[in-house]
Amino acid sequence: MRGSASGSPASRFPLVLTLVVALALALLVGLGVWQLRRLAWKEALLAHVAALRTAPARPIGDVLAELARGGDVDFIRVSAECGSPRPGTPMFRYALDGEQVAWRPIVACPLSAPPYDGVLLDRGLADALTGIMAPRPLPLRAPAIVTGVLRKPAGWAFGDSAAPDREGGLVILRLIDARTLGAAGRLVGLAHPAPVLLEAERETPPPPGVTPRALPAEIPNNHLAYALTWFALAAILIWFYGALLVRRMRGG
Repeated sequence: MRGSASGSPASRFPLVLTLVVALALALLVGLGVWQLRRLAWKEALLAHVAALRTAPARPIGDVLAELARGGDVDFIRVSAECGSPRPGTPMFRYALDGEQVAWRPIVACPLSAPPYDGVLLDRGLADALTGIMAPRPLPLRAPAIVTGVLRKPAGWAFGDSAAPDREGGLVILRLIDARTLGAAGRLVGLAHPAPVLLEAERETPPPPGVTPRALPAEIPNNHLAYALTWFALAAILIWFYGALLVRRMRGG
């Protein structure tokens, strides 16, 4: 009787393994669904960026007024006339140009756009600093008339890693979140900087030695492949679990 009981189908049912598989399956399917949602978001973003390439620039004051009312101004093309330069610390943003280290000079673009008194301006890639590990001050004239794209900062940061770094009398921005953007704005002389970054497409007059590069030449969209990978792993997990369950139930 004991041998019969211990060999019953119920005793061979892997309850713990089933719970583990169920949790893993939920995780894999959840990741696949999340990637599908990211796919929809990325496709909308790509369509928006494609339309932006030929969209007329809007006055930055009007757009910042929308931002102050809670509007979404990410990837909006604007035109701005920067006011008198503000005293501040030279600032650079870390970037990559292909496989080379690159540096993007960041300055204040003073504005009269209540409640903001200006916006941080990313002027593009400094040609003389490409490929070097640490930037140096550049003799650039203050910005005057700028056409560019507004970008929202990231909504997260890894602890304090996004805080501005001071190196050799310069300020280095590596990861930019909303807190860092505000602190950086004050370092270049703005009391109430707009919580967005203006990436220059064109300046009048153009600053020598700087190549504007606002919109990326190509935005990758691999979310469908990622989703299919997660769903494939879920299917493989189900197949292995089913095969194991059949084998155990048969007493193999």
